Amino acid sequence: MRSLAQPAVLWRAAIAGVLTAAAGYPRLANWTQRPDALWFLDAALGWAGFVMWAAVLAWHRGYSGHEVFPRQIPGHLWWTAGALGVGGAIISYHWGDPLLRQLAPTDFPRTPGAWVEHLLFSLALEQVFLCFAPVAFLVRLWPNVNVAATGTVLFSLFVFTLKLDAGAAAVPGLVLAGMFLFRALHSGVTVWLYLRGGAWLVWFFATLLLTRLWFSFAG
Repeated sequence: MRSLAQPAVLWRAAIAGVLTAAAGYPRLANWTQRPDALWFLDAALGWAGFVMWAAVLAWHRGYSGHEVFPRQIPGHLWWTAGALGVGGAIISYHWGDPLLRQLAPTDFPRTPGAWVEHLLFSLALEQVFLCFAPVAFLVRLWPNVNVAATGTVLFSLFVFTLKLDAGAAAVPGLVLAGMFLFRALHSGVTVWLYLRGGAWLVWFFATLLLTRLWFSFAG
């Protein structure tokens, strides 16, 4: 816990929390069915960002041996992340999105502005929630990178299960199995990129995946 309470960690986490709140504000502002006041939800988002980034900045490097923000990333990793991102976007657009559009229509923007809001929200919150923070928490509990990576994938599948349960449409068993397999692959690739190229590679990969949503309204 000493590393978590270091002033440098808290200061950087506070900046990350403010940036998280700022990036998430546009999407929260356009959420017509939000259950609480906008200021409260945005403050809660910023606080969540602060807590998660504090764990990441305090524990990830010391227990995993990898940098969160490496200064240099080998060129082949950028090419690998790019190929995986483009390939994943194509697969998602043709096979995954038609069903997910029925389960979670709000995840598919209808205007360029909504796409930017979606991108900012994903980069600011989704990646740290589903990858960065779980890896940091788990590698702190069990100082083993492979165990932390596996646990992070399982956590992502758990969150995906909750999302499917909240959907109104029924999903056939075979299709459901395929969706879980793709989600596991997506999470595994994300963690693999994170442990080799840090947050930069994950954000690059996620941005490429989200470019497919542009076709939700373009053309």
